[in-house]
Amino acid sequence: MIGPRQICGIIPARWGSTRFPGKILTPIAGHPLLEWVIKGCKRSKRVPQWIVATDDARIAEAAQRAGAEVVITSSRFRCGSDRVAAVAKRLRVQWIVNWQGDEWLPNGKPIDRLVETLEAHPDCPVATLARPMTAEEAKNPNRVKVVLSRSGKALYFSRATIPHGLFGSTPALLHLGAYAFEKHTLLKFSTLRQSPLEKFEKLEQLRLLENDVCVAVGRCGVFTSGIDTPADARRLTARIKK
Repeated sequence: MIGPRQICGIIPARWGSTRFPGKILTPIAGHPLLEWVIKGCKRSKRVPQWIVATDDARIAEAAQRAGAEVVITSSRFRCGSDRVAAVAKRLRVQWIVNWQGDEWLPNGKPIDRLVETLEAHPDCPVATLARPMTAEEAKNPNRVKVVLSRSGKALYFSRATIPHGLFGSTPALLHLGAYAFEKHTLLKFSTLRQSPLEKFEKLEQLRLLENDVCVAVGRCGVFTSGIDTPADARRLTARIKK
């Protein structure tokens, strides 16, 4: 069992975004998105410590107002996991949870599920989450899909509808922007070159699969929401207000 002193949570947060610059601080029902994310992460029963990793002073200030510890990182990192790895090097823990700063969550249960997924798959040094998706989400390239093996391990991630939906409803799940890493694996991952499929799909998790790293996938029963566009922010605000 992974104990509270063996694990730390890191929230990578950057200002720049091709589709939605500044989305980390966009107002959601009266509060910055990052504040919602920090509060949700802090409700985890399995991960007591949380750090926001950012290269932007505006984000750092908002994170501190929300009560989070902040580490300033370089602006040259290629992806969120590289930013997380830079902070993880300083920590004396064995496991790292990477919860994306644009993935809203209402409570800590998804994070607890991540830790449980690691514990259930001792042969996998990485775990992530997925949930069933709607037909609209399946067609949306901003929503990442994952297909699993019989034992619950990731076979492939894609922005496309996978597998091809010609013969019926898809067995793919919607991938959530969250990972739990064995620290050594995370640090090694950050030193690897971007892989061909990673570049093609613009999905960093494909670097793991292309380097034969096993990724366990836990099914999440709690609704979370990745914010990729202003429309996503408006939909989430309406949902919270209801």
